[in-house]
Amino acid sequence: MTPNADKNEIPWEQQALNLVIATVQEALQEKPVDQQQPLQMALMTLQGFLAASRSTGDEDSSSLEPFLEDVSASDVSRIQHWSGLLKTRREAAGMTRLRLAELSGVPEAALQGLEDGGYAPSQMALLHLLSVPQLKLEISDLPWEASAIDPNLALNCWLAPGFDPVKMVKELSLQVNSHGGHIEQSYLYMDHMSAAHWCAIAEQTDYDAMQSSMPLDRCAARILRQVGSGGLDMIALGPGSARNEVRLVKQLLVQAGHADLRLYLLDISQPLLSVAYRHAAEVLADYGGAVFAIQGNFHHLPRYGQLLYSPRRAHRRRLITMLGHTFSNLENELRFMRNSLVGFASGDLLLIDCRLAYAGSDKPEEIKAKDPTLNGRRSDDLRQRWDEFLSGPFKRYGADKCEVEIVPTLDNSCAVPGSYGVDLRAVVRSAEAEREFSVYYGRRYEPVQLIQALRREGWDLVEQFAYGGDSSPCLLLLLRKRGS
Repeated sequence: MTPNADKNEIPWEQQALNLVIATVQEALQEKPVDQQQPLQMALMTLQGFLAASRSTGDEDSSSLEPFLEDVSASDVSRIQHWSGLLKTRREAAGMTRLRLAELSGVPEAALQGLEDGGYAPSQMALLHLLSVPQLKLEISDLPWEASAIDPNLALNCWLAPGFDPVKMVKELSLQVNSHGGHIEQSYLYMDHMSAAHWCAIAEQTDYDAMQSSMPLDRCAARILRQVGSGGLDMIALGPGSARNEVRLVKQLLVQAGHADLRLYLLDISQPLLSVAYRHAAEVLADYGGAVFAIQGNFHHLPRYGQLLYSPRRAHRRRLITMLGHTFSNLENELRFMRNSLVGFASGDLLLIDCRLAYAGSDKPEEIKAKDPTLNGRRSDDLRQRWDEFLSGPFKRYGADKCEVEIVPTLDNSCAVPGSYGVDLRAVVRSAEAEREFSVYYGRRYEPVQLIQALRREGWDLVEQFAYGGDSSPCLLLLLRKRGS
């Protein structure tokens, strides 16, 4: 795109993003320094969106625009130093430019421009290069003079390589206008209204009370006995608003008595990630530790080299968390353990929570009578909020005006023996047709058979904690990856 390009030639998505970026930049100038951090994170994410939309807008070209910026006269010496450092680190790691391009997602031609010193790296390029552990780059290595004097400008958000939120929204639109079928749950959190509806569910009294009853203080003590005195990296997968994750980190910091803890929030939803990061930064400000936001798809974890370092060499331990029943919402939880967690090492810890079965999976009538989602005994307020959350995409992205009814059904075809699923199906009625979609899926487990299934996948039980009471029985499982 040339500076003189006609505005009408710019896709409307990029025009909208440019307008929002300009608005955030103006607001940033008016905020006190101590209030700028959330806006800095949002600005970086929006700029990543803009770069991604530009780079995917013409699939036949390898545009370098998202990764390169012109060098100003005052920055020449600093960029020359950076270009030499980048080349030195790459060669020290024994990598060709082509190999670094494969690992980082930065085109080879852009890397050549950066190493030659003819261009400055964009924020997107820096975020991608930081994700390559072989380069051993630190924040202090980056060619940003401001980062050395203003902590609010330190990188705290990473847009995962290959992640394309614009494409995902388009795919969601195609799905809701199809003849029916399955909508992968990750798509439900993509837009701002869906995120707002999810936050409304999390704030509902019954739901919050059940989540708050999770014994995270006891769980933190058990984690620290496993970790010892070393540093800990906690990788929160799909944290939503991150309430439970922040509660756990607070307990870990208080009980450990030191702040050698890094919290990585990995979520597919930019709106929810912003909420989670802001909550974590505000609550943990007085306790220490570091918080980072990563926008990406946790099904693609093996691609994210920033998180898959060797923990023994780094003298740190990793704790992966899937709280808020994220584990039981997976399309196939055992396949996820086998494929998406493959990059983690022996001794790494995994913390998941799940709902327990109200009856044996071979007793469908008893299940229907006892499970509150199936028997209709959930509170009217909670049911209404779930309906708004699940029906919203059809009303916002559907081509025709429609009515949506959410119908819960029982499913006994589950991967984990002894478990059953509750499939929330959207019946979409319009003047043209009636269609049916599976929009939200959650499982309930028999604990012994679940623990046995996880052990077969290489994760041994460290300890289990029951919570939720008889009305909403749940289990918190702390697991440890077994050595090969």
